[in-house]
Amino acid sequence: MNSGAERPADFQPAANPAVEAAATANVIVLAEDVTLLELMKHSLEGRQRVWRADDALHAADLLVAAHSGILFIDAALMGNETPTLVDRLHEQFPDFPIVVTGRRDDEVGLGERISTGAVFRFLHKPVSADRVRNFIDAAARRSGEQPPREPAAEGTSPSAPSRAFSAVRSISLPRIRVSPATARRVLRILASISVVALIAWGLVLLSQQKPWEHIPLPDFSSLVPAERPAAPPATNDASSRLARTLGAAAIALGQGRLVEPEGQNALELYRSVLLAYPGNVEAREGLARVADELLARVEQSLLAEDLPAAAAALDAARGADPANPRLEFFSAQLLRERDRVNAAAAVVAAGGDAAERSQDERIARLLTRADQRMREGRLVGGIDSAEAYILDAREARPEDAGVQQALNALSGRMLLAASEAMHQDDMATATGWLDRAESLGVDGKAVARLRAEIASARLASVHEDRSRLLALANQRIAQGRLLEPAGDSARHYTDLLRAADPGHDGLADTQALLASRLLEEAGRLSADGRLAEAGKLLTAAESAGAREADVAQTRAVLAQARSGGAAQREILPESALTKLEHRAAVYPAAAAARGVEGWVAVQFTVAADGSTRDAVITESSPAGVFEDSVLDAVRAWRYEPRIVAGKPVEQRVGLRVRFKLANR
Repeated sequence: MNSGAERPADFQPAANPAVEAAATANVIVLAEDVTLLELMKHSLEGRQRVWRADDALHAADLLVAAHSGILFIDAALMGNETPTLVDRLHEQFPDFPIVVTGRRDDEVGLGERISTGAVFRFLHKPVSADRVRNFIDAAARRSGEQPPREPAAEGTSPSAPSRAFSAVRSISLPRIRVSPATARRVLRILASISVVALIAWGLVLLSQQKPWEHIPLPDFSSLVPAERPAAPPATNDASSRLARTLGAAAIALGQGRLVEPEGQNALELYRSVLLAYPGNVEAREGLARVADELLARVEQSLLAEDLPAAAAALDAARGADPANPRLEFFSAQLLRERDRVNAAAAVVAAGGDAAERSQDERIARLLTRADQRMREGRLVGGIDSAEAYILDAREARPEDAGVQQALNALSGRMLLAASEAMHQDDMATATGWLDRAESLGVDGKAVARLRAEIASARLASVHEDRSRLLALANQRIAQGRLLEPAGDSARHYTDLLRAADPGHDGLADTQALLASRLLEEAGRLSADGRLAEAGKLLTAAESAGAREADVAQTRAVLAQARSGGAAQREILPESALTKLEHRAAVYPAAAAARGVEGWVAVQFTVAADGSTRDAVITESSPAGVFEDSVLDAVRAWRYEPRIVAGKPVEQRVGLRVRFKLANR
């Protein structure tokens, strides 16, 4: 008998029948992280029943008792033993999805199990309510698609029963806890059996002397029932054992032998069936009926104020059906009765001291207000907060059990708030919540774990920011935005990354690429006569770490361009050059129809081959009428290039084109 082995965590089962009907799986959580447990409590919203396992053996016990299930493992609890635990549980329970949460190094250690499906999903820390809910829903759907495996009948799969019982042998049996009252009852039963055995032995000795042979006895032959026909031999040993065990369990249930005597009670018999056949419906229904009967005993014991009996029956009911929705109600009732009895005993011990009663009432009021503020989300801030009321109660009575429970609850809420702030990348708020939780002096391990996760998240965030800077720099290089605009250029992002992390992976390659593109652009601008811009790019290329040889070559090109640059910087009138090809500007029809006249001033470059380019309108009157016509005409013009030092050079020229109607 496993009294209390299947103790649920601090999770409330779904109170809405529709929600319970929709829940397709029980979630067994192997973790001790208070924040993670609180997060699962809030995220699943009663859609699945959630049970906390104390250790791996307890988890296996709950998986055997579950109709369908999901195992949720916190890798931080198991450490380096997580892969071994996953292998063992997956081998014993192949139909139960396993979800593991942990850090990236935990994921690497479980990589092979994830790829083979032994681990259904891996959830990275820090986790959020939405991600937990999505992962559990996916696992529940997968669990619902795979029905429990029933043992095959003889002739279809001869090895199925042996596999089932070998699986039972590989599962460690749950721990047995016997209360003192149960032990006394067992001793009384053994004593009774001993007395009966002695009497039987005496009757055997007496029968050897046969004193009744001379005494006439009445004929009772007519009262002897006819002999029953022998049962036909079993054709399937495994099926026969199953039927016999279920029959014995049903008889024990009908006779009220719920949890005793040992080995012959309904609870142990039904559980032995489920150990061999986890999907047996009759055994599950039988355990549910056992739990209902035990809860009826709990109610009777509470009415009789027999709290030890009520506690023993409640533990047994929890072992029979940990998902029973009435368990939490009776647990709360038992706790209230214990508090009432303890309070009454304290008052009696103190002689009914009025001051003590007043202090009790004050503590109760403070804790009630604290609970209300926690439900309203007003954890901290001022004298009307949960923190203020709980600290006031702790100052008055630091060792009070109710005060300690309230501190635990408030600390859990603070850790949950810190986890949510981490998920939203608000590390400052998360750290503030952790500082407050740590000041309460409760669950320092959980605070330390979250602080480590914040530090890890900050490092990851910094690395992500730096990688983003590198990506932006490469993107701006591809777009040709090398220096401009100043706050969104390739040089801007490489300068930021170099200041933050000079050795960042990939930065050197990006800087080399930027320097190369700057030199190329400087050479092109030099050839176009835009010497000032070319010089600026050359300086930037040097700062980006361009090779000295490449810088020297580009500098020579720039110097050569500057030597012939006087002619290029001078703007000559267009008439100073000889025009080889000319096309007249077309008078816009709309302007002619309206009788509009005007002029356009234009500048353009005559290249070394005599072609024109870079035409720019400097002035026009009226604006927006004749400009396009002039630009189209300039593109078609050809000139003899200007010769400087025996070589053709580019020359900037300008002219004013007039538009005048002929009849005026």
